[in-house]
Amino acid sequence: MSGARTPGNHVLLVGMMGSGKTTTGRALAERLGRPYVDSDEQVERRTSRGVAEIFATDGEKAFRDEERRALAEAVASGRPAVIAVAGGAVLDEANRALIRRAGEVVWLRATPATLAGRVGDGHGRPLLEGDAAATVARLDEVRRPIYEALASAVVDVDGLSPAGVVDHVLAAVLRHVPIPLGERSYEVLVGPGARHRLADVLPPGARRAAVVSQAGIDLEVDPGVETSRFTIGDGERAKTLSTVEELCRGFVGAGLTRADVVVAVGGGVVTDVAGFAAASYHRGVAVVHVPTTLLGQVDAAIGGKTGVNLPEGKNLVGAFWQPRAVLCDTDALTTLPEREWRSGLGEMAKYAFLGVDDLPSLPLVEQIARCVAAKAAVVGADEREGDRRMSLNYGHTLAHALEASAFSGGGGRPALDLRHGEAVAIGLIFAARLAHLLGRIDEARVDRHLEVVEAYGLPAAIPAGLDLDALVALMGRDKKAVAGPVFVLDGPDGVEPVRDVPRELVVQALAASAAGGPAPEATASAAGPRAPKARGAVSP
Repeated sequence: MSGARTPGNHVLLVGMMGSGKTTTGRALAERLGRPYVDSDEQVERRTSRGVAEIFATDGEKAFRDEERRALAEAVASGRPAVIAVAGGAVLDEANRALIRRAGEVVWLRATPATLAGRVGDGHGRPLLEGDAAATVARLDEVRRPIYEALASAVVDVDGLSPAGVVDHVLAAVLRHVPIPLGERSYEVLVGPGARHRLADVLPPGARRAAVVSQAGIDLEVDPGVETSRFTIGDGERAKTLSTVEELCRGFVGAGLTRADVVVAVGGGVVTDVAGFAAASYHRGVAVVHVPTTLLGQVDAAIGGKTGVNLPEGKNLVGAFWQPRAVLCDTDALTTLPEREWRSGLGEMAKYAFLGVDDLPSLPLVEQIARCVAAKAAVVGADEREGDRRMSLNYGHTLAHALEASAFSGGGGRPALDLRHGEAVAIGLIFAARLAHLLGRIDEARVDRHLEVVEAYGLPAAIPAGLDLDALVALMGRDKKAVAGPVFVLDGPDGVEPVRDVPRELVVQALAASAAGGPAPEATASAAGPRAPKARGAVSP
């Protein structure tokens, strides 16, 4: 596991010779604005020889070795690409493992008759000497189950035009994750090119769209209707009631009606503010989110929470306003600054303790889709943040206090430079230490929290110089608080809200987190019916 970006955001085309990988790959890359890589062409560039010449001179084994190196080089690129994988490369288990981790794998499936008609007499293809049609049929029989096991999506190319194949591939690489909310149910689309589905998800009858974004976000979206564009400021300081007022007045000037739509293009700040403006304008207009950050795609844009800050705290004014759709275009993450990428990993880290396992081993689209599906299951059962939905705030009680200390001047340090995901990571470690003090988890579980956070390259300690008493006060203003702070903590029954936590234990856990030291020992005062002891926990 690593905090560095995974190269798992490629689209890889697999299939037999004659299935159209090269034609489809070039056109698909152009549609997505990505580079195109052909593994056979990579081999030819590396060796300055054609495939047929390598086969004839050095034999198939030498070619397969070159093919393996070329494929490894292609998928290692940090820039998402469309990669046409040579037909026989899938015969190697190491190649298959590489392909699975590299991104979305699409099998261009064709019948043997179609393949034979396209390859003709097999000229220039070393494996097709002799009866080309019979050889293609034999190879297809061997490789077909391998392609089937390897592919995350299948496109049957028989009878499709080249443009039609591209359209089907674009649809196939998108994950559709439903948010089940009865009449207000909607889908989250995850994958490369998802933003191009914007016009398809607008409300029927919408004639105008208000696109809200920030300076520096260059992701182009086309709602397909008359469009006005609005730019808000950067960072948490832009999440204010005055920003919402400015947007709503701009909507009036643009002639936006209740039948129209707001489109939020940006990170969590944009989706929070634009969502709240949409919820407020005309007592509610439709909104579609196009999150451009990892944090937005795995969390902030999902579930209908909108809101802005007050000087007294974060997200204290807002509304639950579900979007019509969320379009998580993974291509938007290509130019995300490294620190913003890590901030998203902070939200992904919490899912490791909410039942989503082995995320770092998956392709990027699958990582995001798994996180969205986990949140969707919770939101579908508890839309308005009862106890179950509070589990999604794991790590957030301290995180919001840290963020509030930055923009309110509290906590003794007005210039705190901390991204949301970084604050969540610190909050996870604090929550684990507090749970340990309460006898809910053992020290090994605290260590597991540290392993996950540090493996993602995220901070684990509270920044030096903060006033811990001020942080306790800010946690008391958290929006979950009713009769005192509510802490979301790990335990024998999983992550859940815990109330009536003794203040001295909160301060003790904060002190340990500020020092970055080992988990403090659970104390006798932590025992009792309020804090059930985890199996294997340290005895109080």
